Amino acid sequence: MNASRLLFVLLLALVVTSLPILADPPAGKQWKLVFGDEFDGGKLDESKWTRTTSHGEAFCWNGAKGLRCDDHADVDGKGNFVVKVTRDADGTYRYHNGVQTKGKFQRAYGYYETRCRFSREPGWWGAVWLYGVEVGPNPFKMGQEIDIFEDFYKPKKKNDFAHNVHFDAQLESAMENNKRVGKLDGDMLYRVSRGTNVVVDSWSGFHTVGVEWTPLEYIFYCDGKETWRLDYHEAPVTTQPMHVLISGCFRDPARAKGYQGDYADGHWPDALTVDYVRVYEEDLGRKKRPAVTLRLAKPVSVVQQSDEVTFKVVASGATNVMLFTNGRIRAEKAAASATFTLPAKQLYLGENILIAMARDKDGVIGMSKPLTLEVAWPDAGKSAPYLGKAQVIPGRIIPGHYDEGGQRVAYFTHLKQNTFGKPPWNLKFRPDEGINAPSEKGIGASQRGMWVCYTVDVAEAGNYKATPSVARVDGQGFASDKRDRIFLELDGKPLTEFVFGTDFTTGKQWWGDYKPLSAKTVRLPAGRHVLRVKFDATPFQFGGLTFEKKGTSP
Repeated sequence: MNASRLLFVLLLALVVTSLPILADPPAGKQWKLVFGDEFDGGKLDESKWTRTTSHGEAFCWNGAKGLRCDDHADVDGKGNFVVKVTRDADGTYRYHNGVQTKGKFQRAYGYYETRCRFSREPGWWGAVWLYGVEVGPNPFKMGQEIDIFEDFYKPKKKNDFAHNVHFDAQLESAMENNKRVGKLDGDMLYRVSRGTNVVVDSWSGFHTVGVEWTPLEYIFYCDGKETWRLDYHEAPVTTQPMHVLISGCFRDPARAKGYQGDYADGHWPDALTVDYVRVYEEDLGRKKRPAVTLRLAKPVSVVQQSDEVTFKVVASGATNVMLFTNGRIRAEKAAASATFTLPAKQLYLGENILIAMARDKDGVIGMSKPLTLEVAWPDAGKSAPYLGKAQVIPGRIIPGHYDEGGQRVAYFTHLKQNTFGKPPWNLKFRPDEGINAPSEKGIGASQRGMWVCYTVDVAEAGNYKATPSVARVDGQGFASDKRDRIFLELDGKPLTEFVFGTDFTTGKQWWGDYKPLSAKTVRLPAGRHVLRVKFDATPFQFGGLTFEKKGTSP
């Protein structure tokens, strides 16, 4: 080999070894691209992305000045999207929170991939992740947080990033012996938080990171290699559509010790650089998903904790069937059909959304339509009027004056306590209860499945016009086929419901700008009763109800 050819070969080898690793979607399946952005061109494609707002949370603390700038989360004209932090000569930090596809692209299942160069400096971190259009404890109704990557810990001591799965951060943590999801007893839902660290050879180069999301597991990858796997025994898997976010993440250094570091120790500028984001769905070709049916052996809508409940599952062509409630596995069998009899205490108090899933010999997964079953609250109806005084109909139901008796008796939430009773808000009214920011104006209806009870005195029997009021800031609205609902029950029996859209907003104030929903006519008997208000809605502030008499009773 002559010298010039040898030089060419050596240069070619050098170029090849320095090229970034490119990865294809996971092998063994056929994939079809359903969403992608290569970030070519001179401006952000706003048909795909919306700039994320920080809801008032600033980048800088401890007296430093921060300035949120749109040009700090934008395409760079070189085929990348860049989220960056810079520091001016006067000490001002310029930053941005990133972009998301909420309201433009949401999807359940598939393979989600990004190619990126991570951030390095402490005081912030970068992430590409998935989030439900709303998030809560029941993944059969709400989404989760699925972090394809988060590039902490900071300051960097080694070249590591994290994959994570989280929901719901406001919930109480499970006991240490109850960390696994598996076939567990227990009537309450707890937060789930799982993660792992991945070390890469080079921090300065680009890396391809992805997650495959199926109805039964999450499988994470880096540079074409599987790095972490969570199946349905380890963590509930959501059935709900998720949107994609590219984020610069910032917290008060005092709250983020150990993984974020202090921005004052950073060397600026710093950036998260994203080459592309791609989302694929599995193309089954001629394969068909198992057809799965789920039914109750005895049709009922409400059971007691002391009851047993029998479920029948039939799946065509399946080798394995599974029964889940609220995302948690409760029974499974290596067969195409099964009858599962469970004590109701293995379900959850209140609403259970049950789904049967089946897997065939090729690993193709099918699922049933959801079935809803309520496990009765043992202390239902035993609440007492607030301060011993029932609310009066006709009149206004004061939202913060829900009954006394506490969790599962006067109200139910998935929260351990009023999060606004702690710093920096320090609200003093009913701070130790699980209702957010209760007052005469409103309460925080923050999760689906939440309810509150009001003891009421109805002056006389007859028809009444019932009108609820709600407040939801404009930034929380989004377009969705899902509908929001407020249900009313009287003495445990359905009374009426109010339906409104997830895009219904009322203004700019979190605790003001209340607007009425369309009124409903209800018939109420005279005397003392318990009115239960149930929320199956994306977060908003509930401003109470007014009842106006219509005509006279017969």
